Amino acid sequence: MANRWTQAATILRPTIKVAGRKLLPFCLRHRLALESIDSPVLSTDRDVGATDIMNAVKILSTHNLEDAKNPLSFIELVRYKRMQIDRNALKKEAKNLLIYFNDQSLWPRFWAKQSAINDTGIDWVLLVVASLMRNGCTYEQAWTMPESEAIWMHIAHMQADGANISVVSETEWDAMQRELNEIAAAERKQNQQNQQTKSN
Repeated sequence: MANRWTQAATILRPTIKVAGRKLLPFCLRHRLALESIDSPVLSTDRDVGATDIMNAVKILSTHNLEDAKNPLSFIELVRYKRMQIDRNALKKEAKNLLIYFNDQSLWPRFWAKQSAINDTGIDWVLLVVASLMRNGCTYEQAWTMPESEAIWMHIAHMQADGANISVVSETEWDAMQRELNEIAAAERKQNQQNQQTKSN
């Protein structure tokens, strides 16, 4: 399996559609636009409604935020109304949106308690964009490249400048996951033995 950096650097346009729209790879401009409207789609603990999904797909399907202000087409209005009255339709589109985000969740993994993105007081999105531009990316490239790729490049630039940032390697991550699985299996076995002892 390709490592996370390779996957992040080779993200293709998602094939999944949400509310009938083909979405672009998630980028920092998308994140900023969604944060500006306090969109719940960026959170895992907030309810998402039909309006939230339609607002999100309008943003995620373009790099030009002016286009996101255009009114919905007739067919999109039909899909919107359907989500409002049909909970299954809403769940389907919300699930598709979750798949879209999960497929691109390829940030580097950091060792616990490290603050690799931002400890300057400056918004971390701006910090990453500025880092990319300082190291040769154009304004548009910095804002619109896939977010995971942007984060990997930002961290690489920081390391090249001497920052003490340690990224968990794939080998280390796999070893930790195996250890956690072994601990979980041992705990389940111990619980089963305790239950048998009590029943006897």
